[in-house]
Amino acid sequence: MAAADGAKWGLWRDYSRRPIDQYQILATDFWSQWMTAFVAVCLTLTTPYVFKIARSFLVGGFGILATAGKAWSSAHASGSSIERQHLLASEDEVAQPSATEQPADASTSKDPGVSTTSDSTNPSTGATVQSSQGRPKSAHGVSSRGSQNPAIENLLVSSDSRDTVWQYVKPLLQRGAREFRAPSKTMIVIATVLFGLFVAQAVAGVFSAKIASDNAGLSSSPYCGLYEYDDAAGEDEAYRQDVLNNRNKEARASQYARTCYDSGDSSAPFSCNMFYNQSIAYKTLTDQRCPFASSDMCSQGLYSAIIFDTGLVDASIIGINAPATPKFRRQTTCSPLNMSEPYVQLVASSTNDTYRYHYGSKKDSTAYTFETSGRPFQWLAPVYAASTYFSSLYPSDDLWQPLPSLNPPADSTLTIIFVSSMHIYHTKPSLDPIFHATEPRYFDGYRDPYYYNSDPRARVLACVDKTELCSPDGKTCWPPSAPTPRHSPSPPSYWLTDWSLRDSNIYSSLNLRQGAALLAQESISQFISFPLGSKHWQSEASQLFSTSLARIQYDAWDIATGADREKPGYVEITPDEAKGRLCGIVKTKRENYTNVNLFAFIGLPCLAFTIFVLSWDIRTFPGVDAPKGVMVADVIARWTVNMLAKIIVGLCRLIVFVFRTAVDFLKRKIHRRRGGSRGTENAGNGTGDGAV
Repeated sequence: MAAADGAKWGLWRDYSRRPIDQYQILATDFWSQWMTAFVAVCLTLTTPYVFKIARSFLVGGFGILATAGKAWSSAHASGSSIERQHLLASEDEVAQPSATEQPADASTSKDPGVSTTSDSTNPSTGATVQSSQGRPKSAHGVSSRGSQNPAIENLLVSSDSRDTVWQYVKPLLQRGAREFRAPSKTMIVIATVLFGLFVAQAVAGVFSAKIASDNAGLSSSPYCGLYEYDDAAGEDEAYRQDVLNNRNKEARASQYARTCYDSGDSSAPFSCNMFYNQSIAYKTLTDQRCPFASSDMCSQGLYSAIIFDTGLVDASIIGINAPATPKFRRQTTCSPLNMSEPYVQLVASSTNDTYRYHYGSKKDSTAYTFETSGRPFQWLAPVYAASTYFSSLYPSDDLWQPLPSLNPPADSTLTIIFVSSMHIYHTKPSLDPIFHATEPRYFDGYRDPYYYNSDPRARVLACVDKTELCSPDGKTCWPPSAPTPRHSPSPPSYWLTDWSLRDSNIYSSLNLRQGAALLAQESISQFISFPLGSKHWQSEASQLFSTSLARIQYDAWDIATGADREKPGYVEITPDEAKGRLCGIVKTKRENYTNVNLFAFIGLPCLAFTIFVLSWDIRTFPGVDAPKGVMVADVIARWTVNMLAKIIVGLCRLIVFVFRTAVDFLKRKIHRRRGGSRGTENAGNGTGDGAV
């Protein structure tokens, strides 16, 4: 299998498809079109042979029905004649006619050598119809004991299904609808079957193009693995390079989420079809319970949070290709935080509106989390400023230690975001708890006021992230920080899924871009902001969650292709158990390439050849003696019918045997019971007599 544009072309196996569709051939669009055309031609060439086989089966089927009908009629006629003989015998006993009497309506011949039967001619066909009771004729003037049904005759002389239909339509066009005899049931059945056969072949020709599916292919990079900057280059330098690299990854995922997760805009500067699946689906639940240890932390009440949940997602959705792929789940719950005292306090000694935000302490012995000074609106910068703090799955290593009342549920991370709006005017008042702007300001020459945020405090939004890895059956789940359960295997697909989820959280969706990551920032033109909704913070949370999902897709592809290896100073840190085993297990989509179903590409031409062989005359094979016109398909059909008949007869005999055996068993059992009761009765009588 060769490589083309980062994907392997040739034969490969897609485990996410049905078993019959798993084997695919990735080829260029040119060759895939030729392969599709080859299959279509094979199906088209089978048309006369399919008709030949269908014609044989129809004739044989009607022959079987005719034979069965004659047998039924003969049996019925035999029974009726016996009854008539008994009736005539009884009548003869009542009254015997004299030898000289003749029936008044009897047909007699004046010439002694002329038969009593008379013939007439059918004016429409020219066929002779006998009026004799001994040789009845069909309505078409053909002896029922001699020739075939006219519909069968038309079928036998036709070359294809269109010719057969023409044989039925031609009399209608030549003699008109009034003179045309009503079509027989046989004609209707034949025409319906052949028309359905014609439609089926046309549909098969159209769907032959369906053997070409999508343009997915496996990654071809031999440099798969985890790469990070080498600390030996200097701690500060490593940090700056890593920050810049992660900032670009964060921005890339954000742009993809904005473009492809909602609408999939085709006018975007890059394609939304680069991944095996465009997006990871999730559902949104509003008015949910506050996620923190104390519901007092949520500013808008107990049920004011919003939840984004993917549910259980198979790792094949992000392109991982393996026989058994793990599942994962991403869930984020966000809510604005309570900003009343004691959580937000004005520093009494300050002269420039200094506020401190007490949502936890920091390791540097700072008793508060965040601090702001001054009035941001007076700073002539039309931007939103954002600052973030993070509590990870390893709290002892974190800079920020949240309040006990703010602690998230177990195996969850917490991101707290402080948002300050600076010199921004809104055309409409905004009642959003994070992007608040209700203070009006009038300008000369304008009738309506603009609105701004006069509160110098930063608004606070907190989000709880939870990520779970699960076994392929979804019954066992665990957080990424926990070791893999003993009974769960650790194939390359598991490691790749685990590492792809490491940076999927709200913190990694805006930490390095701060206010530039907000949708509200894009609504600003100079100093004017377009109107924001009353719950715009939910839109921001949704966008950040989508960014975290797009980050999973990008990170999976980066690991599978070793993207970071090209950056100066980066080294591989892949664990030994996964080193070299992550290559070629992630699917992506490539332009100008198309997959062709291997089973259909080979199976359909083989089916066409099989139909061709089945239509051969059996005498083609040496040493075979058979009547003319008997095909291979006829022999197989007869053998199949005989075998089915034998099986049915055998089953019937078995049923009869079982039934008789059961009846005999019951009879013997009943007989034994009756014999035992009689013996008991006789024994009792004998005892009584002895006593007397």
